[in-house]
Amino acid sequence: MIKHLQIVALLLTALYSTETITHTVSLEYRLTEKFKLFALKEIISIEIGSKNIVIKPAGFGTSILEEKLEYNNQDLSDNNLLYTLLIKNIIPATEDEWIDSFFLLDSLAVKARFLFSEKINEKRVYRLDIKQLNKEDVDSRVNIVILDNDVITVWTDESKKITKISLMYKNVSYVINIKNEK
Repeated sequence: MIKHLQIVALLLTALYSTETITHTVSLEYRLTEKFKLFALKEIISIEIGSKNIVIKPAGFGTSILEEKLEYNNQDLSDNNLLYTLLIKNIIPATEDEWIDSFFLLDSLAVKARFLFSEKINEKRVYRLDIKQLNKEDVDSRVNIVILDNDVITVWTDESKKITKISLMYKNVSYVINIKNEK
C-alpha cells in the first residue's frame, strides 16, 4: 500500500511540476539585415511555466515596459501559437498556407501562415503572418503587439527548429533569442 502511495505521489509531482522555460528579448535597430546600428541585449525576459507566462523588463527594458506582465491560467496546448513558437520551437509542417486552428493568449482565435522567404547562412527564414479570426476587442498587450506588428520573421535551422524570432513593432525590432536546450 505504501508503495502505491509513493508511486501516486511521484506521478502527481511530475504532473504538476514543470520546468520553466526562459527566453530573452533584445532590441535592435537596423538599416538593413546586414547593417545594424545598435542592439540592446536581454532587455526583457519571457518566462513560460505550466500555465503561466511572465514578461519582465530588465535595465533599459523598464523604459519600454514599466512593469512585469503576468498571464495566468493560459491554455498552452499545441494549438497555442506561442506554445508552438516558444516551447516546441518548430515550424509547423504546413508552410505557405493559412492555418486557422491557432490561438493566442486568452484563447484569442487567429490564423497564421509561415511563408518561406529565403536561406541565409544555412538558416531558413520565414515571414509569419497572423490574422485575428473574429473581431472581438483585444485587451492583452502581448496579443496587441502580435496582431499590430509590422512583420514577424522566424529563423530556423535545416530541421525547422526555431533559433530566433524577430518582431518589428513601431519601427523597432524586438528579437527573441530561442535557447534550444532540449
